[in-house]
Amino acid sequence: MSRTIQGLIFDNGDILFDASLWRRWLAEHLSQLHRPLRYEDLVPIWERHLVDVYCGRQTYWDAFRAMLTQFGIDESDHDPIVATATEKGRQLQALRKPNPHVPETLEQLSRRGIRLAVLSDSESGQAGVRKILQQLKIETHFDAVISSVDIGVVKPEPAAFTAAIEALALPKQTCAFVGHDVDELSGAMAIDLFAIGYNHTPGAPADVFIDSFAELLELVQSP
Repeated sequence: MSRTIQGLIFDNGDILFDASLWRRWLAEHLSQLHRPLRYEDLVPIWERHLVDVYCGRQTYWDAFRAMLTQFGIDESDHDPIVATATEKGRQLQALRKPNPHVPETLEQLSRRGIRLAVLSDSESGQAGVRKILQQLKIETHFDAVISSVDIGVVKPEPAAFTAAIEALALPKQTCAFVGHDVDELSGAMAIDLFAIGYNHTPGAPADVFIDSFAELLELVQSP
């Protein structure tokens, strides 16, 4: 690897924990109610609706209803779908757990003096994101937590990555972004932020890919 990494910026969902369960359930649920809908087709449409939510311009459930309308689901059917989706979301949120090797890897990285940040596209502010990290029992390892709703921009906007780099108080060339999404990894690379692909979607670019979260220990040297 061509650079020494002193700071790591992590996407939250699908990196630190599995955030796909509710969306997979939703794709199946809507398929049963309406028409066949693949998880792979639902995700990009839902993500586009969420941009305004993550920037604080629209409520989560208003965006959800707009997505249902886009899928051709009549407004008269929205309320029961929202009620069922809300309850299922509560159930799955209560079951959140960190992805394999996440807690021990973060602990070792922190002990080495590596500065750690979470950069989350979220409708919750920093406190809400920290609450998730506390549930996962990893919150104390992070030096900075940045939420899109607080800064008004989402990944892959350069300003989002810049906010995380500034929060770590490190030069950009000593930082790396750990992500899985095509757009977000591309956005990191576009501003010359070293990109590490983990649990990545097909076709995602990165400077280096890892199969296990624990491989970060091999990539990152103590400053």
